[in-house]
Amino acid sequence: MTSMVLAPPAAPADAVLAVPPQIADQGLQMPVPPSFLSGFQVDIEFFKRHIDRFTALDKAMDAARSSFARNVQGAVAVLGRRKRGDCPVDRVARRYYEARRDGETYRALGAELESEQALIRQLDALGETAALTPDYRWKVNQVAGHYQKALVDLKEMRLSFVVELGGELQHGGCAAAELLTRGAELVAKQATSAAEEAPEVEAGGDEGAEKPARSGDNEAGEPGPPAVPATTITFYVDNRACPGAQQVYLDGQLLGEVAASSRAAFQALAGRHSLCLMARSSPQRCGDPGTVRAAFLHDGWSVGLHCGRN
Repeated sequence: MTSMVLAPPAAPADAVLAVPPQIADQGLQMPVPPSFLSGFQVDIEFFKRHIDRFTALDKAMDAARSSFARNVQGAVAVLGRRKRGDCPVDRVARRYYEARRDGETYRALGAELESEQALIRQLDALGETAALTPDYRWKVNQVAGHYQKALVDLKEMRLSFVVELGGELQHGGCAAAELLTRGAELVAKQATSAAEEAPEVEAGGDEGAEKPARSGDNEAGEPGPPAVPATTITFYVDNRACPGAQQVYLDGQLLGEVAASSRAAFQALAGRHSLCLMARSSPQRCGDPGTVRAAFLHDGWSVGLHCGRN
């Protein structure tokens, strides 16, 4: 999963888990009581958290792949209607930029998926799956198939981006570097405009309040151009300096969790958000004084946590 990329990664993902090396079986040379090795069973909740993480990553990769396909097809459609050497930069730049972003998001999430499946398969080989409930045992049985499908999809995405779209770009005389620069400008401009134009709602009832016009309507209330959907981006939370898991809240809602001593990727809409990073054991709640930070999230945005160790 990490050996094939669509383009030089903009924000390479670090491994989330360090899988312990195999230890040679030295056997036991003397009789021991049955309880001698008790206490070495893996914590089932630990196992379940990694199964859930694998499932969440798999779903996020599905979303990234669907967005990638739409952007590639859109770019190819635009380029296919142009004459040779006539590159419609403004019409294709955003699609090209977002296709590459989606591909790199898929690859970065895939690196984490690879680590999770390796750990799950190792625990399964040790017989730990038998202690799970039937629904989680079913999920474990699906891991190998989903991982192999992700590898196939990555290869197909790379061919689509490099061969299909790349061929159309060459025919149209488009320069990839120019498209990436212009595409980034268009995405940033849209995200900034969306944040600035968001209506402010005053506290209290809305009786008699003027209702804002629907997105895409002009001042006369007549339909205008359709609204452009917000861009989905990937951001990173680095918890490698902390010995405990950290919960990630976005706009007051629990988005997920970053395991101890690891780094994880999350997805959100580009724009300004409130962010809480809370230790799972913290008595505080998201929203308490000092727990909320405001940030404008963009693709590749990252935040690091610094925790003291006892």
